[in-house]
Amino acid sequence: MTHDTASAPTGAGTRPFLGPDFLLGSETAKRLFALAGSVPVVDYHCHLSAAELADDRRFATITEAWLGADHYKWRLMRGAGVEERLITGDASDLEKFQAFAAVVGRAIGNPVQHWAHLELQRYFDIDDVLDADSARDIYDRANAKLQQPEFSARGLVKASGVEVICTTDDPLDTLEHHEALAAADHFDTLVVPGFRPDGVLRIERDAFLPYVERLAALTGSEISDFESLSAALEQRIAFFDERGCTVSDQSLEIFPKRPATDEQADALLRRRLAGETLSAQDADDFRWALMRRLAKLYHARDWVMELHLNALRDANPRLMRSIGHDTGFDAIGEDRPIEALRLFLGELEDDDTLPRTLLFTVDEGQNKQLAVLATCFPGEGIAAKVQLGNAWWFNDTIAGMAAQIRTFAEVGYLPAAVGMVTDSRSFLSYPRHEYFRRIVVDIVAQWVDAGEFPANDATLVSILRDIFHDNAVRYFRFDVPLAGGAA
Repeated sequence: MTHDTASAPTGAGTRPFLGPDFLLGSETAKRLFALAGSVPVVDYHCHLSAAELADDRRFATITEAWLGADHYKWRLMRGAGVEERLITGDASDLEKFQAFAAVVGRAIGNPVQHWAHLELQRYFDIDDVLDADSARDIYDRANAKLQQPEFSARGLVKASGVEVICTTDDPLDTLEHHEALAAADHFDTLVVPGFRPDGVLRIERDAFLPYVERLAALTGSEISDFESLSAALEQRIAFFDERGCTVSDQSLEIFPKRPATDEQADALLRRRLAGETLSAQDADDFRWALMRRLAKLYHARDWVMELHLNALRDANPRLMRSIGHDTGFDAIGEDRPIEALRLFLGELEDDDTLPRTLLFTVDEGQNKQLAVLATCFPGEGIAAKVQLGNAWWFNDTIAGMAAQIRTFAEVGYLPAAVGMVTDSRSFLSYPRHEYFRRIVVDIVAQWVDAGEFPANDATLVSILRDIFHDNAVRYFRFDVPLAGGAA
């Protein structure tokens, strides 16, 4: 593979743009990456469409495949002043691609600039720099590749070396697309659902009452109190479990601040079902009790509980009303949930019902608090039963990942980390795993080169392969083989 550097003169010692040693700062790092960097991908949290995988969707243009649902790219374009018509509006695919190319060609220091070029290299064998001048040529070349049979949704997953995909699914989802994928010929990637009960946790929203009606209809039950609601959710958890689900995901802008009993939750739910509007504190009390009940159900099924914290949703109300929810107008919240999390996890631990738990935050300043709190809840036979999730969302950068990795190592046990997720809606996002692996390897190599850890390749490769693959397989109980750690 060659790399075009003609557009940017380099001095002596300057590395080629995204060359083979990208992010690898030493000979030790290069050697370790060659030994451990190519294990299969386990993507235990993403937003890929199971329906698109089941239908083996094809993409007419790179704009469809690249820009159709990628909030990271949308945010970058908005930050550069691109009009919304060229992002999510009615502009042509070529116009949207040209607008993105003009921005990404100047997006120095932004991870999207790296991701975009890695994706061009890895999928399309395009090593040229993407910018306003090269946009039309790259657009045509990429589109020509997309017409080849292997560039379908499943083909892109295969080409990425993805062994496991865990989608994000509403409890009301009937999961027929997962069943179709499980029965599909010539597609070996394990695709399993993830249980995301946000709709039932957000009792204060207008959509809550219709949601409960749909849940009741789907489960053939009458939901009139907290116990009947919990029983309906337990039925859906069993349904997901039968189809390979081993993980739940809760997205919480504000973590509930005080414990609430089942009796309190029952009274609040009855009031809400009667049409009353609940206060913010009432909604939080209900959430605490329902999350505790759900956590106990997850523990009974040996599931993992993911808690995604601090995302401030829909910060721009005008554009949210115009474009919709989940379109890239989210921010970092101010919530500091450490005391509430201590109480919540401690309550579950007291009852011996604490599931394996991942704590994700978009506030990088909470990394150490959460990583240390996690070590207070050990699990016999389960390394890092509760642990700090990988650098998420706005922290999904070189500096953000490095900070998370170093914190995990300093106050936790890095060899037990379950590694990277894409958190993506794009089938072209898997080079982000390579990005993460290069960063981890380079940090490990720095410790070795500084004499802070023995230069034992067998041990180092074992640790790296665990982080990149095997820990996630064990932690989530995915039915795939381990990669093994021998150098």
